[in-house]
Amino acid sequence: MTELKGSLHIDGRVEGIIDSQFDVSIGTSGQVSGLVKARSIVLSGVLDGKVACEKIDILQSGKLIGELISGELTVETGGKFIGQSHEMTEGGMVVSLPETFAQLSLQKDKKTEPKSLTVETK
Repeated sequence: MTELKGSLHIDGRVEGIIDSQFDVSIGTSGQVSGLVKARSIVLSGVLDGKVACEKIDILQSGKLIGELISGELTVETGGKFIGQSHEMTEGGMVVSLPETFAQLSLQKDKKTEPKSLTVETK
């Protein structure tokens, strides 16, 4: 698994796990599929999967499909959120932790690679 030492911006296609203590932004041409954990997320493209963050902004062209655990959710007019959301308490503790997020920490502990990680750029 690649460790991020700063913010990440995606304008291509990514499949797999993104686990970061920093901010992640997904541009209008960005497509992410898998598990995403970040401090905050700005979404202009498509994110399909499970997401855990302190704050997420789904912009006008953004679309989130899946399960979200977040302290703060903003959806601009035109933005789409299709799925379930779970509340994160103050201090970042998760109120409801789905089994798929437990899988993320198990995978980190075993230091194994994700099943597939594909990055495409245009």
